[in-house]
Amino acid sequence: MTGTSRKTNNPSITLLKTSRKRVLSSLARGVADLYCPNLPILPEHIAIMGGITFNYSNYEDYFDGMLEHLSREFHIYMNLDKAPQNSPRSRFTFAHELGHYFIDEHRIALEAGLTPSHPSYTNFQSENIVEKEADYFASCLLMPEERFKADCFRKAFGPDLINFMTGKYEVSATAFLLRYVHSEQVPIMVICSKDGKITWRWESDDFEFKYLKSIKGSIPGVSVTAEYYKSGIEYTAPQNDLYAEDWFNYTDHEPNTFRLKEFCIYAKKQNMVLTIIWY
Repeated sequence: MTGTSRKTNNPSITLLKTSRKRVLSSLARGVADLYCPNLPILPEHIAIMGGITFNYSNYEDYFDGMLEHLSREFHIYMNLDKAPQNSPRSRFTFAHELGHYFIDEHRIALEAGLTPSHPSYTNFQSENIVEKEADYFASCLLMPEERFKADCFRKAFGPDLINFMTGKYEVSATAFLLRYVHSEQVPIMVICSKDGKITWRWESDDFEFKYLKSIKGSIPGVSVTAEYYKSGIEYTAPQNDLYAEDWFNYTDHEPNTFRLKEFCIYAKKQNMVLTIIWY
């Protein structure tokens, strides 16, 4: 699996190469078109048609899902303690495990005993390139490229598009954003934070700004996201009264000239925020 990733200027953030994303997207589209020519994409049906057995049970906090190779057979374990069967999170986890099967390098390594069966967690925090590839495959499988782009065509990005696409494809907002960021529709960055600290981020290749104005991983102070962590203020619509220098260092723009849009999806129980920035 060497030569498939690159590092951003921020530590501990690994991104897939564009060429590798194209390969994974094409593979996922082929699987989706073969087994599920119509929506929704059904991961369980794909497993059955591919000869992969599976079961749902309670495995506490040990994993979200796991693909096992034993006696020349493949089996997927799905953890009901993490997500109900057929929920958006469960569908993504199942598609992630299918990624480990359909991506040749992953499957061959399991068959040869080069890598043991390992638990998968769909929290998008893993820096393991194999897990990142399976995540990306899952997003492409559930939202095949041609169908996805047709549904996004000439639609402005914002909450209405997020709600429409997550409903149509039966995916979470996070899964949709993973797919959207890499589809090069608009320059966009997605940041996940918990307790005011950034846990991970994605950005499209054409997103101009790279250096977050972050101290020790904290959310920049002049932002809609920071207002939530400081005062509990929630905005239900995108805000466009922020400037590039509010979020980023080294912007190459005169102060108070380049506006950004910021929209937050709040998970209050976990004190988490999914922040979307675009222009």
